[in-house]
Amino acid sequence: MESTLAWARRTGPFAAAALAVGFLVAMALSGRVRESGQFVRFTPAGVLADPPGRIDRVELGAASGRWVFRRSPDGWRTEIDARPVPATLATHLDDALKFLHVTGPIRVLERAEWSEHGLGEFGLDPPAYSAALFRDGRPVLRVAFGSENPQKVLQYVRVQGREQVFVMSRSMGREWEDVLAEAAR
Repeated sequence: MESTLAWARRTGPFAAAALAVGFLVAMALSGRVRESGQFVRFTPAGVLADPPGRIDRVELGAASGRWVFRRSPDGWRTEIDARPVPATLATHLDDALKFLHVTGPIRVLERAEWSEHGLGEFGLDPPAYSAALFRDGRPVLRVAFGSENPQKVLQYVRVQGREQVFVMSRSMGREWEDVLAEAAR
């Protein structure tokens, strides 16, 4: 007769494998995997609520000119002649839209905080440059970019239809400036 210890050694790996397969089957049938307590679900905090990929038209305005871009199935094109934009410009456009979607304001200045000084104090009257975003022919967001803060790490931004002035990361404004620089070439 076989000893109990020998039997356990021989059947133990099979039992462990059967248990693992049973666990995988239970996970597959339940339709979800347990989430770790360390997992933080992403929620966009930017001023653009729509997903960036749904924006199909961008109007940019600055003292140096005005540009209009339209998204087509094969990428961004200039609206005036429907020519494809250079790859670097398309990348900057996509990144600038993503920044508007994910980057939340560092601080929000309510009207009472800025009205005494006026929008000119923040470089928003007139703005340095502005962007109007459209989806399916309707306006989604119009945003004006003002001056930098004294430390040059933040920038004042105003969204049309809202009374607040947003203090945003300067990297967001820099991306829109890269779009303007590429468009002006």
